[in-house]
Parts: sequence; structure tokens; C-alpha cells
Amino acid sequence: MRTWIAVFALVMLWSATALATAQLGDNLVYKGQTYNIHTNPLETYFDEQHPRPDKLFGASCTACWRGYVATWEIKDDGFLYLLRLVEGTCAGNAPEIPLDKVFPGQKGPIKATWFSGMLEAPQGELLHYVHMGYQSVYEKELHIFIEAGKVTREETIDNRPPEDKGFDKIMDLKGKQDGEKEKDEGKEKDMDGDGKGEGEKKAPRKPRVPVAR
Repeated sequence: MRTWIAVFALVMLWSATALATAQLGDNLVYKGQTYNIHTNPLETYFDEQHPRPDKLFGASCTACWRGYVATWEIKDDGFLYLLRLVEGTCAGNAPEIPLDKVFPGQKGPIKATWFSGMLEAPQGELLHYVHMGYQSVYEKELHIFIEAGKVTREETIDNRPPEDKGFDKIMDLKGKQDGEKEKDEGKEKDMDGDGKGEGEKKAPRKPRVPVAR
């Protein structure tokens, strides 16, 4: 009995550690660039009709709880394709998982028509590290929205603080420009009809005194 309790405790400890560990992302090839994405489109494929092959995806490191790393590509036709799978060993030379083991009778690339959602691709420097899942924050995020495997739109989110975006410099420049504009407007108001300012106006002429004849 104590043995089973010990085993159960170890399993729970491993699960908690895995969930509290930053995870390896999948790879995405898009417009000539390769991104490490914080989305796992293959997970949405598994359901009652397509059971998840847990034996095939035997996780071997806590930084890849799903047990695999997938490489995807958005091709010129706008569709998302699965190119390859490797085991989630957290090693650079991870063994490849044949795609027909997951998709019997099919060869890659596999068009991901089952996937609808958003692909999140971090960009730039790491601003805030979080030792859990995909919670870390980067300078920017490329969000690619997909419906039934096809890209519908994309947007870029800027997570940098205002001062890092040059916000202060922009506001200072705008303030100087506004100040100069107000000065120019003040000068224009002070100008009289002959083009001279108030300080340069001619003294009023004295009235002429009639001379008795």
C-alpha cells in the first residue's frame, strides 16, 4: 500500500513540475522565416475519432509535456501544413515520428483543415520570463488567425513599454512643434497693417494747429 502511495505521489509531483515548466514551442515556417510558436495545432486534432497516441508521444522531458515538437508551414495557398514530427526529448537530435503513425495512410505534408484558431509567434527580445507553459512575454507577438486550416488575417501586438517605443521622444518633439507654432501665431497677431510689430509701430501724428492769417 505504501508503495502505491509513493508511486502516486511521484506521478503527481512530476505532473505538477511539468505543468509549471516553460514549454518548447512548435516551429512555423511563414513568409521565408521560421518562428517558434506558442500554439500546438495538432492537439486540436485529437478527439474520440482520432485518439491521442500517448504511447507514441512518450514525454521524456518536463519542458515538452505533449511529447513531440511539430514543424508547420503556411504555404503560398494560404493553408497550414504539418511537415514533420520529432519526439519531445528536449535534445537537438530528437528521433523523427513518422506522420503516417498519426495519420494512417497519409504522407506529409498534411493539410491542417481540422485547425481553427490563432497561431501566436513571439518576436524580438524576451521582456518577462515565466517558468510555466507559454506565459513568457516578448517584445512583439505575431497573431495569425486561421479558419479550417486557412489564414484569414494577421496582426502584430507590441508589448513594449511606451518609453521603449520612443513615445517620450515623440511627445517632446510634438510639444516643441506646438510651442513654436503658438509663438508664430502670436507674432502674426502682433503685426500691424504695414508688417511691423507693436514695438515698431509709428508714433501717432500730432494734430495740426491752424495758423491765423
